[in-house]
Amino acid sequence: MIALEAKNIRFFYNTAPVIEDVSLSLNQGDFVGIIGPNGAGKSTMLRLLSGILKPKTGMVRLFGTDMSTQSHKTIARQVAFVPQETHFALNFNVEEIVSMGRYPYQHPFHREDQEDRSAVGKALKVTHATELRTRKINSLSSGERQLVVVARSLAQSPKILLLDEPTSHLDLYHQHAIMELLKTLNKDGMAIAVVHHDLNLASLYCQHLILMHRGKVYAEGEPNDLLNKRTLNDVYGTEVTIVRHPEKNVPQVFLHTRGDHEGNNEDNQPVNKWCR
Repeated sequence: MIALEAKNIRFFYNTAPVIEDVSLSLNQGDFVGIIGPNGAGKSTMLRLLSGILKPKTGMVRLFGTDMSTQSHKTIARQVAFVPQETHFALNFNVEEIVSMGRYPYQHPFHREDQEDRSAVGKALKVTHATELRTRKINSLSSGERQLVVVARSLAQSPKILLLDEPTSHLDLYHQHAIMELLKTLNKDGMAIAVVHHDLNLASLYCQHLILMHRGKVYAEGEPNDLLNKRTLNDVYGTEVTIVRHPEKNVPQVFLHTRGDHEGNNEDNQPVNKWCR
C-alpha cells in the first residue's frame, strides 16, 4: 500500500526552482534513503512530503488523500518529521519535550490522559531515553538530544517517519544507535524516509535509495544497483573507490585520492576487496 506519494511536484523559493517535476512514492513498510549533493533539493523534498511546505504545482497524497485538504493535526497523527537540527529556547526536561509530541491529539484546556502518558513512556523506552526523562534538554550531548527529538516524534504515534540527516554531527555510537532504532521501527511496520549525506550508512540500512540532483530524481534503486562509480562521479563530480562491506555485502564508498588507481575495475561496478 502506498503510504505517501508525490506526483509531479514543483517548488521554488521566490523565483529560484528547487524541485522540478518530481514524482516518488513511499510504501507502507519501506525504508528509503534520499541521497544527493548539497543543493539537490533533498531537505526541501522531505518538507514537502511532511506537509510543512506546499508544492507550487503537483500533489502530495497521504494514504491516497490529497494532503492539501487535510489539517496539520490530521497529518501529524500519521506523519512525523525530524529536522536536521533542533534548538530549544527553553530548558525543558526530557519528558516535557517528548510530551510535546502529543499535540496532534490535544485541544485547548486538554489535560494529559493515560493514552498520552502511555505514548510518551513507550517513546522513551523505544529510544532508550527513559533514564534521561528528568534531565534538562540542554544538559544532554548531541547524540542524546537527537534521541530525544526522535522520541518526541514517536510520541505522535505516526505511521510514517521522515528524518533529515538524523546522524549528522554524531559520534559512531549514536550514529549506530539512531540507525538501529530506525531499522527496528521499520521491521515493526513503520514507513521511513531519511535524507542522508553518509552514503555508507544509507547503503547499510536503506532498502531503496533515491538519488536527487539539481532538483530532480536522477536515479533510484537498491544500493547494489545505484551506488556505482559512474553514477556517483556524474552526480558528485568526485572520483570514488567502491568496495563491499565484509558482513553485509553492500557497496561502501571511499574517496579516490589523486593518482590512486587501486580498486578500479573496467565496468565501474563495486569491487570485492578492501582498501589496503
